[in-house]
Amino acid sequence: MEHETAQRHQKPLGPLPLAVAWQRKTAEGGQSLIEFAWMLPFLLLLFLGIVELGRAAFITMVVNNAATAGVEYGSQNEGKASDIVGMQNSALCDANGQSAGVCNTTGILTAANVTATFGCTCDTGNGGSCAPASWSSCAVIGSCEGGVMVQCVQVKTTATFNSLFNYPGLPTMFTANGNAVMRVRK
Repeated sequence: MEHETAQRHQKPLGPLPLAVAWQRKTAEGGQSLIEFAWMLPFLLLLFLGIVELGRAAFITMVVNNAATAGVEYGSQNEGKASDIVGMQNSALCDANGQSAGVCNTTGILTAANVTATFGCTCDTGNGGSCAPASWSSCAVIGSCEGGVMVQCVQVKTTATFNSLFNYPGLPTMFTANGNAVMRVRK
């Protein structure tokens, strides 16, 4: 009998009664919300900065890859090395994409922002054969004393893009430059 009364007086374990559940815990219940409201502008500014940096990095990579695609086209053989328009189109297609097999002429790069050049130099085996400063016309070089005449191509690309937002103290316009030089295969 004693055992039965002990069981009757035990309260069952489980959820709290509604009165206790709805009771305020402390007077600091809204403090987290106020702190978040104060930090929200700084968090948004940080997020927008990350978006801008990501966008700038993407455009810079596209411009550099386009220059590389242009010189890869021109370095295939001696005939394509003198195809300035082909190198420019290759760079434009790489940067702006294609639709139905035709290069898009609008996008990150325009034809005015792609410069392709080619020239010849004498390679004496010192490792600096395709430095653009040493180039001259292939007809002028003729023969190379103590070395081999090599043909080189270069493509320079430039793209200007505007910032999405105006940040005080920072420029609103940025320029990304690409440059690639390659020796023509024989």
